[in-house]
Amino acid sequence: MERLVLYRDNFFLLFWASILAVAVFMSLKSKEIPAVWVNSSDAHLTRMDGFLYYNNKTFSGFLFSNFVNGNRERETPYYEGKEEGLMKSWYADKSPEQVRLFVNGKKQGVHYGWWPDGKPKFEYEFTDDEHNGTAKEWFNNNKLYRCFHYTMGHEDGLQQMWWPDGTVRANYVVKDGQQYGLIGRKFCKNVFKDEDIKNSNPTYTVANSLP
Repeated sequence: MERLVLYRDNFFLLFWASILAVAVFMSLKSKEIPAVWVNSSDAHLTRMDGFLYYNNKTFSGFLFSNFVNGNRERETPYYEGKEEGLMKSWYADKSPEQVRLFVNGKKQGVHYGWWPDGKPKFEYEFTDDEHNGTAKEWFNNNKLYRCFHYTMGHEDGLQQMWWPDGTVRANYVVKDGQQYGLIGRKFCKNVFKDEDIKNSNPTYTVANSLP
């Protein structure tokens, strides 16, 4: 039963990611990405000033990498040197790891991540490369690690964190730049790794908090 629920949850997440991809495709019909596939280890690739170049020309096509077993690890579409569309990555056994949307090189929409067993790892909302909306992360035991709210890169509203057993670690509100409530330990970045939890609770792992 648990496996069926897991597959169902993954199906719905991938379904909505697919709907999002279709919407993006319809809105960006003029940006036709050619069916050119280049391995990310290709020596002809260079990056400069935020653009990806291939043979000294801005790259349009798909950048990919594979695991040593030959399975696909990651693929990212590019248009004129910038990420454009859905970046997808997998674990070595072909199970999904991440789905991220880029528009003109900037993170947009809802980004999803999963643990190797298919449980949710993170769910972020972006607008023009900034966290804007809800940012959720889960421990690998399927319990919520944090649920933060952002307005264009800044914490805004209710912010909550938990320990692996579900007890509250932080519970506060940010209003007009001021914090009210149980702050807990603060970190220097909005999106972070939590080495304290990893060290004190080795059974559980938190999301690597990719920006």
